[in-house]
This record gives sequence, structure tokens and C-alpha cells, in this order.
Amino acid sequence: MLHISDIKCLPISPFECEVRYIYLTSHIETQNGTTYHRGAGIYTCSPMVQNTTKAHASALLTQKLNSLSQRLYSPADLTQLFTEIRKEWGLPRSLTLTKFLDLALETKTLQKVDLSSTYPLHTTRYHRGIFTPYELALSLRPNSFLSHGTAAFLHGLIAHTPEFVYANQEQSAKDQSGMLTQAALDRAFSGKQRQSRFIVTHNKTRIRLISGKNTQELGVQKLTGPDGESLRLTDVERTLIDIAVRPVYAGGTQTVLQIYRRAIHKISVHNLTEMLKQLDYLYPYHQAIGFLLTRAGNDPKSLATLRKLGLKYHFFLAHGMKKTKFDAEWRIHYPEDLQ
Repeated sequence: MLHISDIKCLPISPFECEVRYIYLTSHIETQNGTTYHRGAGIYTCSPMVQNTTKAHASALLTQKLNSLSQRLYSPADLTQLFTEIRKEWGLPRSLTLTKFLDLALETKTLQKVDLSSTYPLHTTRYHRGIFTPYELALSLRPNSFLSHGTAAFLHGLIAHTPEFVYANQEQSAKDQSGMLTQAALDRAFSGKQRQSRFIVTHNKTRIRLISGKNTQELGVQKLTGPDGESLRLTDVERTLIDIAVRPVYAGGTQTVLQIYRRAIHKISVHNLTEMLKQLDYLYPYHQAIGFLLTRAGNDPKSLATLRKLGLKYHFFLAHGMKKTKFDAEWRIHYPEDLQ
């Protein structure tokens, strides 16, 4: 015969437990005319996720988050936090990761970030406190950095906030192939420049996710943002190269020229040229960069290193230009209305 009776015990830890006495053996004895029920058994205790447990777990999470400067968290981040808290404080097994996250949301220790996207995002973000659009953009994909128009703005090279926050995650390394001919250049630049259509929206913030050429993160640096946040972004020289390659990501050629005018006293043409060599583009973007630096007011003598890279082809400042002029010095076509 097996009997189970349930009782409550006073907590011997921060967590309540449920105690059960399990009869392992049972028999009846009669002594002096009186019948007794004799039994032997064991006590067991299993943790219960009660209100005290929830409050304690919530307090531990708050304490942990307060020790961090991070304001946005991915599911992987929270898994790591939960593992650390469980290891340090011995949370009961019944408090699973799912229950832990539900508790964080229920107590508003963390809140879910409302995101929409043009392609499946396959991830979620949670926040604690106010975060910036730049922090959100960098959190969406690992090893991302801010680039193009966003980097130019953060370096003080654009007066207005760009329409998009540009976040670049580099592709894996690929072999560059193909022979460059003038006919191939003419065809490539006759139509519109391709743009990433992967756009993530949060309230009024729109983030364009870019998958750029693998460069081993050449020229990527850390910078303190406008609200004291730590950001990863391209330095000034790398930014000037990127927006010459993709002017559409900076607002077009007129905005790109304005950026170059503001940047000429912040850069080393030698360093820019060396970086361009390392990037090893098939197309002669040095001609576009040389043209822009000349128009921006750079000393022509300082551009000799760019000229040495060659002026073999007629190049184009942008894709799909309708009315153009031709600059013989840099052998480049540019928009007629460029000022």
C-alpha cells in the first residue's frame, strides 16, 4: 500500500518548496486490542515558482541589468544572462528560460521592441530604458557597423539627419573575377544603382541593412555617439570611399560633394589612397574620388598618388545619369547640375 500526503514547509532558501511524504511500506499491527497503522517513508521537496520566487528572480535580473551599460538585448543575450543568474544564485529548475522572459516582460523589467521589416528578420529585440536608433541598428545583426550617410552625419559632415540609418554587415570573402572594359563600364553605369531593400522600421526610425564587400572591417572604429552610446562606424577616409562607391546611400552626388568639402581638412589623401588600394575595387573609383576632392578644393598636388593609379577609362560619378558633363582631368562623366 502506498500513501502520499502533502504539507508545506517553511522556506529554507529564498524559494518556497512543496514537501511530500511518500510511504514506502505499510502494515497493520494490533497491540493490547488496539489496531495501529504503521508506515515507513521519505520526505521529498520540489521547488515552486511562487510569488516570492518571482520577486526574487526579478530583483536579480534588475540588479544584473543595472550593472551593464547595454540597453538592447537579443534572445541570445538573455539566455546568457539567465544562465549567469541561475549559476550565481541557484534559481529553481522550475523557473525556465521561457518563464524567466515572461517574468521580465510582466514586471516591465524588459520591454519588447516593436519592429517591422521588408524581409523576415528572424529575431526579436528587448530593451531596458531609452535607446538610440544607432544602437538599435547595430543590435540587429552581429559584427555590424554604421556606414555611408550615417557615418558622415556622425562625423559632422552632414548638417541634416539622413533618411535612413545605414548599418553594414560584411559578406564572407569572395574571389574577385572579371575583366574590365570600357564597354562593361558603360553598361554597368547606364542604369540605376542597386540598393538594399532590407529595411527595418521602429516608430519613425528606418534602418537600411547593407551587406557590403568583405574588407576585414577596414577603417572601422569605435566612437561615442550623441547620447554617450558606444558605436562602431567607418572612419572619415573609409566613409569618403564608401559614398563615392555608393552615392545613393548618402543622398546623391550633390550631398556627397558637400561631404567632401567638409572633410578635406580632416583626412590624409595618402591614407585614403592606401586604403583604396587595400579595398582593391575592380572599377576605377579613384577617378571619382580624385574628381570629388578636386571639386572640394583640395590642393591638386596632393592628389598625385590617386592619379598614379591610372586614368585608363572614361568613368562615371553615378549610375543612370541623364544629362552629364565630362571632366577631362579625371576622365569622368558627372551630372550637369552638380555644383
